[in-house]
Amino acid sequence: MEPQRQSHIIKQKTGPDDPELQTNLHEALSQVSPEDVMAIADELVERQARLFLDASTALSAGLEPASAKFVSSFADIASAITHTRANARTIANHFAQDGYKIFDELLTGEAPTPVRVAAFVEKLNGLDTRLALELATGLLHNISPKGNWLWTRWLWDPTTGTGILPLLAGSSHNLLATNLADGYARVGLVTAMSVKFGEGTGLWTQELMSNEKRAQFANSAFLACAYSVYMYGSTSWRLSRDFNELLPSLPNMARRLLGLPKINNETPMVE
Repeated sequence: MEPQRQSHIIKQKTGPDDPELQTNLHEALSQVSPEDVMAIADELVERQARLFLDASTALSAGLEPASAKFVSSFADIASAITHTRANARTIANHFAQDGYKIFDELLTGEAPTPVRVAAFVEKLNGLDTRLALELATGLLHNISPKGNWLWTRWLWDPTTGTGILPLLAGSSHNLLATNLADGYARVGLVTAMSVKFGEGTGLWTQELMSNEKRAQFANSAFLACAYSVYMYGSTSWRLSRDFNELLPSLPNMARRLLGLPKINNETPMVE
């Protein structure tokens, strides 16, 4: 049998200017139900109460790594704000050595949020900038979603020009920045714009938005689902049915992006 050509595996153009992906995004989101978005938002609410609210007090108090209990909790936090185990280990190991006092200014400082995020990331020169951004913004967003938005590489990665935000915006123009503080502000602007896109998909139901705790995580849940659709669209639509049966469901892929555990009884993605 002849080897499969690359064009059968992945499209040659998968960026925000790909008109085929733009056209198909609305249709592809039909693979996600309003109940999926609502369930993921509820899981984020539960995790916030269980993991992040107490962590906010502990981190801002500048606890040292001698606290074994907090070291264990911080490992869970690291797993919750990044979507790979390797990155979670990198974060946990970094702060096990250097301590946690650096979080005080990020979480309780008086400067505008973009300035605090930029200052935090710039101090962490031992971590990859993208990973430091995911840590800083993941903490802020999960502790207090209102006014604090995520900046993950699957939302917008300026080093590669990829992510779901430029696809939803139709361009990366509004995301281009000259410094981290401006970059975070621009990510927030486009994230807010994406709400209108989400509302137009039918996934933002009255039941989702009428619950205040659930509503504050609605857009994060939607964006993770949208990126999962994008990822399938750019890589798996051209794969065989047998291979697609091995892939996780779209909602479970979205859960992974948000650092949530998968639901085992969900069926895998099948074309």
